[in-house]
Formats: sequence, C-alpha cells, structure tokens
Amino acid sequence: MSGQKRRLGGGVMTPRAKVKSDPDRKDASKNAINDAPKRARKDLPATAIGQGGQPVSIKGLTRLSGYLIRQAQLWVFHDFNQRLAPLDLRPAQYSVLSVTRENPGLSQMALSQVLGIARSAIVPLLDVLEARGLLTRGPAVDRRSHALSLTAEGRDLLAKADVLVQQNEQFMIERIGRSHHAELLQILAVFGGPN
Repeated sequence: MSGQKRRLGGGVMTPRAKVKSDPDRKDASKNAINDAPKRARKDLPATAIGQGGQPVSIKGLTRLSGYLIRQAQLWVFHDFNQRLAPLDLRPAQYSVLSVTRENPGLSQMALSQVLGIARSAIVPLLDVLEARGLLTRGPAVDRRSHALSLTAEGRDLLAKADVLVQQNEQFMIERIGRSHHAELLQILAVFGGPN
C-alpha cells in the first residue's frame, strides 16, 4: 500500500510511514510555524487577461452565492494549507482530529456522517492518521466498529494546529473585518449542522 495514491475527500493523499522523532525536524517545524504569517500569500482567484488585454469578466458568476462561497473556500484553504504545511496536516485531517478530540470513543461511522466524508474515504484517511501515531482505533461497544481516540502525539500536534488555525481565522477577519466575519459565521451556520 505504500507508494499507492488514494483519493480522499476531494484530494489525493499518499500514506505516510510513521516517522521517528527528529529534534532538528521539530526545530524546523517551530520556525516554520512562527514564520507562517510572513510567507507570501497568493490571493485567489487570480486576474486573467483576455483578448485585447482586458481582464476576463466574471460579473455573471459574482452574482451567484455558490461561486462566491467556493472562491472563499479556495482562498481560506490556500492560507490554511500554507500555515499547516509544517505540521503535514490537511483540512480533512485537522477536522478528523478535532472531532475525535471532542468525542473520544466516537465510531468511524459517526465520524464519517458528521463530517460528510464517505465511508470509503474515511477509512484510508484514518489509516494515514493512525500510521502517523496521531490516533488509535480500539474496539467499540457494538464490536462492528472502531472507537477512535487521539494519542498523546495527536493531542500535541492538534494543539499546535489549533494555534495555526486561529491565525487562519484571524487572516479572514483581517480580510473582511470583524463585524462582517461575525455575520458570515451566522449566515454560514445554517450549513454547519445536520441537514
């Protein structure tokens, strides 16, 4: 299975073998974490030039909430991925770890349902996190499922990630303003819970 790429939650992930602790690597991660806000960021979407040297018009699309929400997601995820790169953590992985921390003993099926990740995608995602030593799967009450728990390493990594995720959120606040951010959370909350 190593070296084989698998599609997970909209992206391609390659399983990683568990890496032994390396003090130099940890120091490099700390420096990269501290330098995250200083790194150059690319605003998404980019301006494209069409025929005659004029910018390509997207006025029709900018009247559609779905298009604007998708562009906001790309912009936020771009910054999120840059910030969490030193921790080798992607948005779906962060979500899994965060929900597992809040719900120790949660089943894989419940995790799959609450995050909207297909069962066929949640298993390999958990395989990667377990191989990294970030979570464990133990027997659940019903014996047909696994109960998920974070390891000490998983809790430590998630604590570092939480700091970076808050920086990502602050970056959004700086972009749209605190009051607009509060309004945005209120508006989008309708999509954040069960249907």
